[in-house]
Amino acid sequence: MVPIDYRYCPVCSTPLIEGMVDGRVRKYCPECRFVRYENPLPVVVAVAVKDGRFLLIKRGIAPKKGFWGTPSGFIESGETPEEACLRELEEEAGVSGEIQRLIRVGRREDTELYGDMLVVSYLVKVVSDEPVAGDEVDEVRYYDASELPGYLAFALRDIVEEGGRAN
Repeated sequence: MVPIDYRYCPVCSTPLIEGMVDGRVRKYCPECRFVRYENPLPVVVAVAVKDGRFLLIKRGIAPKKGFWGTPSGFIESGETPEEACLRELEEEAGVSGEIQRLIRVGRREDTELYGDMLVVSYLVKVVSDEPVAGDEVDEVRYYDASELPGYLAFALRDIVEEGGRAN
């Protein structure tokens, strides 16, 4: 999903040229004035917690195949970020949850596959029983804050400091 390098206008087929548009160098059509805006992909992250422990998935596909992380995925058309967050939690970890609060909205660049992403992260209280790995997940399990991989302990430090509470 790395941005496509458009060469021709999708409206009138004229070769695109580069120039300043809206204060940035962008590709545009000199005939019909189509502008190729490159927008980030909208993604949600579920920081899922149950009894003070964090629910993590071991990714079974790229990007970051083999790494432990939080359930996450793309927001689909017609879906709110909250709906996408709970859907991804169900699809990847087999559990249902209740969103407690928004943690943050930020930017992340995935150089492996997807490019620029707008990431919306929520703290989610897991309300169902044992997790089950989804189709794109190799393994799923709970971690105490002290067991989190270093890269996740750093990324989740504000939630860890709160004690992983999802009231």
